[in-house]
Amino acid sequence: MDMMRAHHPKIEGPIPYNGLPKAAKMMLTYCGINYDPAVHSPSMKKDETPHWLTDEAQDHNMVHIYDLDGKITENFVLMRSLAGVCDMLPKSEAERSKCDQLETILFFLMNRMTWMINKVCYDPESEVSYDANYATNRYSRRLRLELPKINAMINADTATPGPFLTGATPCYVDFLAYACLYDLKQFVPRCFAGINNKPVTIFFRTMESVPLLEEWFKGEGAEGEYIRPPRPSVTIRIGYFA
Repeated sequence: MDMMRAHHPKIEGPIPYNGLPKAAKMMLTYCGINYDPAVHSPSMKKDETPHWLTDEAQDHNMVHIYDLDGKITENFVLMRSLAGVCDMLPKSEAERSKCDQLETILFFLMNRMTWMINKVCYDPESEVSYDANYATNRYSRRLRLELPKINAMINADTATPGPFLTGATPCYVDFLAYACLYDLKQFVPRCFAGINNKPVTIFFRTMESVPLLEEWFKGEGAEGEYIRPPRPSVTIRIGYFA
């Protein structure tokens, strides 16, 4: 069975603050929202399928997704839905298209990393841990194909000049991209070295120097999970979405 199509969650509120991914908490901090589940809890209707979950995206990428318990998919959906609540969606068609493209790449990279750790290099029945060198070496090949695309998107001109993906102010994809790229860098840091990855490096610094987030990165955002740690979490702790 195609695991991506099998996991198409319909998010229902209210979702408690502790149930939000850390990337969502970072976005709420930036927006200055004192989260109230009854008021701000997101939802995702069935007809609001994100681009990266459509059959077209699946067929175009020709890759099977193994999202295990569906957590990565759920949190990607949740971030987009919460962006509507927080007024953090891109404003123009060009901005939406750029965000869709980047979100699609990040979605497949995050799922592929999970697949590598859980399906290729780990036997859950016997609890045999994977070979970290084999996992990172094999995954590096895929990441090196996608990172130039991400660097180009980050470095592309925007209608309103600015340091963020869509211009002068961040949208939800800035927080999503920071979270995913942070995780990927923890897994295969060598892929992010070198002058060719300067746009991603500058993007990290840009997000971490946003005045409204300075205290966040010193406190709740200082370390730990932003996405989710691929199992087995005892072997490697990754994630801005845990």
